[in-house]
Amino acid sequence: RGPNAHLMVTVWVEGKSRQRYLGSLGGVYSVQTATRAAFEARHPDLVFDWAAIDHALAAGPPATPSLPADAWDWATVEHTLRTWAASSEGREWERSALETAADVLREWRAGREQEVTK
Repeated sequence: RGPNAHLMVTVWVEGKSRQRYLGSLGGVYSVQTATRAAFEARHPDLVFDWAAIDHALAAGPPATPSLPADAWDWATVEHTLRTWAASSEGREWERSALETAADVLREWRAGREQEVTK
């Protein structure tokens, strides 16, 4: 119910393309670090381009009005914060602060998206 995003991949089987369902992302505007790790663990044969996925989520469904140009920039900032957090090994306080900042930005973007579609 409500807006949901699903992660799919196109695979080739005997010369024919098929869609492979990887899982639901829910009604999110970016994917949490734990969710990314879960997808990567379940599908070790795939390489995920999380920046591209974040951008696609920021754009919203094809039938909805697109977000203003500045929302794309914020999606990049959020992705960068999450990447930085993931590389903060041994510095729990830094990783936590960066993930919190990314979460706040995601929520802010979600609210802005609702304002745009009104």
